[in-house]
Amino acid sequence: MTITLAKSAGFCFGVSRAVKMCEKAAESGPCYTLGPIIHNTDVIRYLEGLGVRQLDSVESVKPGDRVVIRSHGISRAEWERLRSAGAQILDATCPDVARIHRIVEEESAQGRQIVIIGDKNHPEVQAIAGWCRDPLVFSGPKEIEFWIEAETNIVDLPISVVSQTTGTRVLFENSVNTFKKVCTKLKIFDTICNATSRRQDEAASLAKQSDAMIVIGGRHSANSIHLCDICRAHCARVHFIENADMLNRDEFSREDNIGITAGASTPAWIIKEVNQKMSDEIKVESSVAENEAAIAEEAAETVEAVENAAAETVESFEEMLERSIKTLYTGEKVTGIVAAITPTEITVDLGTKQSGYIPITELTDDPTKSVEDIVKPGDEIE
Repeated sequence: MTITLAKSAGFCFGVSRAVKMCEKAAESGPCYTLGPIIHNTDVIRYLEGLGVRQLDSVESVKPGDRVVIRSHGISRAEWERLRSAGAQILDATCPDVARIHRIVEEESAQGRQIVIIGDKNHPEVQAIAGWCRDPLVFSGPKEIEFWIEAETNIVDLPISVVSQTTGTRVLFENSVNTFKKVCTKLKIFDTICNATSRRQDEAASLAKQSDAMIVIGGRHSANSIHLCDICRAHCARVHFIENADMLNRDEFSREDNIGITAGASTPAWIIKEVNQKMSDEIKVESSVAENEAAIAEEAAETVEAVENAAAETVESFEEMLERSIKTLYTGEKVTGIVAAITPTEITVDLGTKQSGYIPITELTDDPTKSVEDIVKPGDEIE
């Protein structure tokens, strides 16, 4: 079995920024998000542990409440209600989403018909629709064709088209081409996130080379769902999971080439847990194969030798297991050994089955300083 992890898997800039803003806000006491900050239950649970609570509506906001605007953004009306409620607003709207707000607001002010390609029930699309007058939302070419057939005098209708940032490139282009066939005053704004496009291209390429794909993401995450659809177009076996607990290793064989990708709302720690769990399976298979070969070789000599070898193997395994069992608790301060250094993080051996990871940004804020000047492999670190 071989495992390949997509390079662009995991948090995008907008999501990472939103989570960090929540973490920073929580340092000063309780705060709130208007709806889930991102579509990932594990991250939401983690932030709740820091004191970040979720509000379902603006009406729940009280004067003085610190409210973090989620990465999907909110409508202009919701902004105004938050201000009227006396809330302290911390804006974590993804910059790419905020750009769409400005586009539709300006285009709508010019009297143009705004068209949004995306899921009308998605919070990002609902927020975009709240920055313009009477927008039309289409999920794809078929809905557009139905609308064109039912409407009259749309040839000269000034239409401005934008896309949900997590939309697929093929869907957006097909939708735009449908409009081009009949509309003469069309303005197209390609607002699909570059990181999303790159992640989708990598997923497609990896799926073509894999016997099975593992897609990690929240069940309500649009970009994760799109990744699944893209992978299924190129690979017959696609497993959509939220975390390592949902991974069933029995569904994979020793001969499989496994590809792993993850949506933009999937944190690095979950990706590492899944990758580690699959890697552990490879180690187990290798160990089993080696033990079987050793036993077969010993059996060729005497039955007694086989039994002794088996006894030694069991004893050795029990000793290793005893050494590996060590419980770590959240908030506990531990000392480990620096095992490896990458451009973004250091790996720390904690004396347990799982390794620890420390982002480079936690070691130094000086971009000119080399990490190797601070720590080296073999150093102890707390």
